[in-house]
Amino acid sequence: MAKKTFLWLHRWLGLVTGIVVIIVSVTGCINVFADELKEYFYHDRYFRPVENKPVLNFSVLRANAQNALGEKYKISRCEVYPATNRNWVFRASKTNAEAFGHWNYYKYYYRVYINPVSGKVAYVEDTRNEFFQLVLSLHLNLLLGEHIGGMITGVSVACFFVILLSGLVIWWPAKWKKKALKAKVSIKKGTGKKRFNYDLHTVLGFYVLIPALIICITGLVFAFDWADSSVQYLANGAQVVKKRKIPKSTPNANYNWNAIDDAVAGLLNSYPDADVFSIRFREKKTDPFDVQVRLAEKRTHEFEWYYFDRNTGKLLLKYGNENLTGGENIRSMNYDLHTGAYSGISTKILAFIVSFICASLPVTGFIIWYNKRKPRPRSVRHKSVSINAS
Repeated sequence: MAKKTFLWLHRWLGLVTGIVVIIVSVTGCINVFADELKEYFYHDRYFRPVENKPVLNFSVLRANAQNALGEKYKISRCEVYPATNRNWVFRASKTNAEAFGHWNYYKYYYRVYINPVSGKVAYVEDTRNEFFQLVLSLHLNLLLGEHIGGMITGVSVACFFVILLSGLVIWWPAKWKKKALKAKVSIKKGTGKKRFNYDLHTVLGFYVLIPALIICITGLVFAFDWADSSVQYLANGAQVVKKRKIPKSTPNANYNWNAIDDAVAGLLNSYPDADVFSIRFREKKTDPFDVQVRLAEKRTHEFEWYYFDRNTGKLLLKYGNENLTGGENIRSMNYDLHTGAYSGISTKILAFIVSFICASLPVTGFIIWYNKRKPRPRSVRHKSVSINAS
């Protein structure tokens, strides 16, 4: 009786959310290697000839990027690369969280790629219409905007989490004998299309269960505040994770760019082998100037975070992985666990395969459902009746 209930739940949640799960999974496959693909297809934007020359002051490069956009679009973020062959990237974006549709959600979004030695702009990108950004937005909210689309994808991922667990209950062998277990974990050959499709659904679903659950949970953390706080709470030994207190800067509507130049130059000298410095320009007068130094290539969870006074450049706070609590530490890993970047190329390949298989599960599941509800040919029914009568 329990298995029938789980089968009903599994079937109808799958039918209702199947298309969304396919879209999210396929776009997830692309997003796993989005950084590598962008660097390949947009090589001239991201890279410059190797130059062992000093870079221009940070404030000069920011001003050049702002001039390339004009005053209408305010730079809000940038990526500084210590490598001697990389351009720096300045971003200007503004969103409306309540808006419907991708192009309404992003009022504007631009990236300015700039050579930090010459100060010349390599490329100005309208990121709202850039292919990989469209794929990412399709993954996050189906191009419907954060308010509506984000809710649809979030609920669908929550349903897929239930589908995976109910699938395990349905898969579970009644008796743990060698023959029965072998049938559950291997795809039989020469058994016809229907059986082959059934095995693809059940066997592949079993093998990707654990990593697929991890991808689901980390996706829910991005989608819902309750999932974020719950994961941190459990990872922190069932204790509430206190929000880290960020010190305030001495008030100033603008940044003291001389002090900021010195802070960035100091970090470049201290971390010449870091992957990237992620910098956001906060708008409150008391917001500090903060820089996240990402230490490992294309990973976000290995970092040192610096907060400077926007007036004086004085260091207000520094912390890294060694300073995190259990809940904070798990939260810092969330993006890398979700995208497969946690251990580099090996886990990225795993995440790609798992996402691809997850995209196939609604398809094979639908075929199973369709085959079961499709009436059998009359000749088969007649033969069955004749056999029963005899």
